[in-house]
Amino acid sequence: MGFQTNPSKDTWLHVVLLVSTIFIAYSKVLNAGFMNWDDLDYVFNTRDIDSGISGEQIKHWFSRNYLGNYQPLPIFTYALDHVIGGTNPLVYHLDNLLWHIAATLLVYCFINMLQDNKWVAFFVALLFAIHPVQTESVSWIAARNKSMNAVFYFSAMCFYISYVKTRSKTKLVLVTLCGLLAYLCKATALALPLALIAADIWLLRPLNTRKIWLEKLPLVLAGIPVAMVTLAAQKDINFLQHHAGFGWSTIVYAGYALVQYLIHLILPFQLSVLYPYPKAVTFAHTLYLIPAVGMVTLMLIAYRKGWRILAGGILFFIVNLLPVLQLVQFGETLMADRYLYIACVGLWFTLVYHLFRMFEMNCWPIAAGISSTACGFFLVMTFFRNTIWLNQINFWSSVIDKFPESAVAQYSLGAAYMKEGNLKSAELHIKKAVQYDPRNYKAWFNKGSLNMRQGKAMEALDALNKSIQLYPYSKAYFTRAMLYHSMHRLSLAMDDVNRVLEQQPNNARAYYIKADCEERLGKPGKAMDDYNKAILFDNREPLFLIRRGLLLAANGNKQAAFSDLDKAVALNSANGESFYYRGLIRYSLGQNPCEDLYQALRNGNSKAGEMMRKICK
Repeated sequence: MGFQTNPSKDTWLHVVLLVSTIFIAYSKVLNAGFMNWDDLDYVFNTRDIDSGISGEQIKHWFSRNYLGNYQPLPIFTYALDHVIGGTNPLVYHLDNLLWHIAATLLVYCFINMLQDNKWVAFFVALLFAIHPVQTESVSWIAARNKSMNAVFYFSAMCFYISYVKTRSKTKLVLVTLCGLLAYLCKATALALPLALIAADIWLLRPLNTRKIWLEKLPLVLAGIPVAMVTLAAQKDINFLQHHAGFGWSTIVYAGYALVQYLIHLILPFQLSVLYPYPKAVTFAHTLYLIPAVGMVTLMLIAYRKGWRILAGGILFFIVNLLPVLQLVQFGETLMADRYLYIACVGLWFTLVYHLFRMFEMNCWPIAAGISSTACGFFLVMTFFRNTIWLNQINFWSSVIDKFPESAVAQYSLGAAYMKEGNLKSAELHIKKAVQYDPRNYKAWFNKGSLNMRQGKAMEALDALNKSIQLYPYSKAYFTRAMLYHSMHRLSLAMDDVNRVLEQQPNNARAYYIKADCEERLGKPGKAMDDYNKAILFDNREPLFLIRRGLLLAANGNKQAAFSDLDKAVALNSANGESFYYRGLIRYSLGQNPCEDLYQALRNGNSKAGEMMRKICK
């Protein structure tokens, strides 16, 4: 290809342009908060994230799954974000952006190593960086595993090209190491060995030699345990087989999704953060098999005729989508834009390379102009698309605008309104969710939670019962336990809590509910054991310490009780209860309680005022 200028100067110019353009495209996101779509579960509800970084935590990251995913490295970065910024969403969004920048620069490096035109590499990387389908992977905190996966994935691709050119065995070892790191971010990286075959095609390597296939064997062997752990994790949370088993509909949906992914890259209109399953397979869906098969056929023809860029590009695109084409069915949606994060590079390389080939030598400005126009268009689309990530109402409303009968979107929007205290709007959308999908256990769960907020205990109980009948999961059992607890049906509350603890043996709040029930049922010894367990698994919750302290005081162990109340005050100096009860224990020990009672009164504890009038001058 004919267009080359100063290579070193071009590289620095490209890096500056790529980084600055990414910040422009995603500037809105730095003002965004957390989504109720997994963000809150990762940042607020995962003890292995907000408990700091230690040897014990590292062991947990590598031995546990989180929300159905085995992803120890992303969990580590969330924990690091928490150390740096606590629950400030800016820190998490900025971290996402930095990983996306790193992935973009590695795409640039990878494409540059494949061919001799830095401007081709630049425009491929720019399309990767700012295309609107990428917003889900960058703007959604919980999707960080996509960009982290891409960093190690494209690092492996770069080392592989270097290995092919230098025959350095060290580089091949680095390919396997980077591949393993990619697996530890997201199991979809298991497509890497097949993606390396696409690289072989791009590099004109013959595929009929044993050596080429054996080079990928370490990556395949390293991926087997990760695949098994991931499948087990998704099975544990009922993430697999939300729909009928493998059959004709599975093949039709796979072909439909493959073609739709291609359309979304070329014509990124009517994008959504999720695409529900169609209600039924129609003739129109079946017709999508024609272009899907045509795509595979074109790849084979291109390979036979030596059109290496086209053949490798189609293969790269397909193999990176293969794990998410619902051949093994999972989740509640057919498609998601985030699955295009790596796959899109195959298409962009094919298109940009042939565009520059068409206008090579003295006509290269035409190719650059066409590429710049497309990138500018996508930049504007991405900038405005990021509006949906600024709050949860925008986010779920954008899905309902395109898929009004999506039960997932309806109950999620209802949950967002419920969080804001708008119970009327919450009820409207949750009712629609139940209506559109009466067998959706999450819709019934949200209905039960809403009824509890509305003070409709029996309606809440009915909804939670239906949720549990559809799928007996710990979150529903725990919520029903709290409902039984509020209704003073303590034995039933304990039954549900025990079910929670069977699934989540480290659930501190479940032990607290159980201990409270036992204390009310006149079983102080058992209550003390369970308060101890609650504090063992969460020693930063003042309420647990207050209740154990009061039970210790009731049993005559006032010094130990004082120690618990002292810790509770240290954990939350704005908690009036902590000061109030510490003051009472001080008084029972013959000490002056007035300062504690005064602080309790300042913090809103009205009982402290009465005690002050009796005790203090």
